[in-house]
Amino acid sequence: MNEKRDRCGNTPCSWCDRDDWTCRFCLGSGWWRPEKPHRDNSGGLTWARVEEPCRMCGNTGKEHDPLPGSAPTSHR
Repeated sequence: MNEKRDRCGNTPCSWCDRDDWTCRFCLGSGWWRPEKPHRDNSGGLTWARVEEPCRMCGNTGKEHDPLPGSAPTSHR
């Protein structure tokens, strides 16, 4: 597993400037393990775990826009 990024790539990003909300999808690791469909040799469909950068926080481990109206006000 690779390290998480410092920033999500949006400039400016008021969410990356915060340290008080951990991403609820990856629990702050910056990585998550979703399942994806996989067809085996006999044609059956199974599910395989993959590990990839968290798309919800941009691999930062910091929550991004969790609830309407809860955006930080210091960087608007």
